[in-house]
Amino acid sequence: MTPFFMAWSMFCSIPCPSKKWDQSKTAQMLMALPFLGVMIGAIWFGIYKACGALHLGFVGSALVAVLPWLLTGFMHLDGFMDCSDAVLSFRDREKRLEILKDSHVGSFAVICMAILAIFTLAAWLQASFNAGGLVLILIPAASRSVVSACVLGFEPLKTSSYAKSVEKNKGGVAFCIAVCVISCALGILLGGLEGIAVCVSAVCTLLTVLKVRKNLGGMSGDISGCAISIGECCAAIALAIICSI
Repeated sequence: MTPFFMAWSMFCSIPCPSKKWDQSKTAQMLMALPFLGVMIGAIWFGIYKACGALHLGFVGSALVAVLPWLLTGFMHLDGFMDCSDAVLSFRDREKRLEILKDSHVGSFAVICMAILAIFTLAAWLQASFNAGGLVLILIPAASRSVVSACVLGFEPLKTSSYAKSVEKNKGGVAFCIAVCVISCALGILLGGLEGIAVCVSAVCTLLTVLKVRKNLGGMSGDISGCAISIGECCAAIALAIICSI
């Protein structure tokens, strides 16, 4: 259970019941990350159903939209904003990496954050609690399994903390891919058409990783956060479209 609690304490804002940390188990921590996604997704699903039952309308949609950000302590949004500044600067790679590590917030980060928030809120307003919502448990699992596979399989940025703590792990990559496939299959099986949103989450997360990694020259935690943020926003949009069909 240590790898799971490591993932919990690092990637979730809910207080973790165990504070154990074993640096040698960083790869296993990444393999446990999709299961943390299931926990986050279960809370997301519960709040979604509660808001629908209470007919909270706009306020409920806003809460559902921001809940994944709240549950992760805005960590993934931080990566999204950092990558937005770096990639959209259209500078040479060395300068983009400098921007990525700069603690200051640039205009591209603010603009992209506004766009992400608008589309996320619009998607949940469009869905309007008409979805069964069970796929919300699986969407975070799918996005996290993709980024975990990418961290374990791709070369890290030299400036990334993963460069010193994570080695390539083919077994871990295969495990995370299997979890992603199972998540997508369960989404279709349990949610019908709504299960497409789980697949969208996985595909858009992967496409984001590939695009940003190509721009920056390696894999990092910031890229993971950026990909999760975009993948889950795209999943919400897909769910909204499905609900309106």
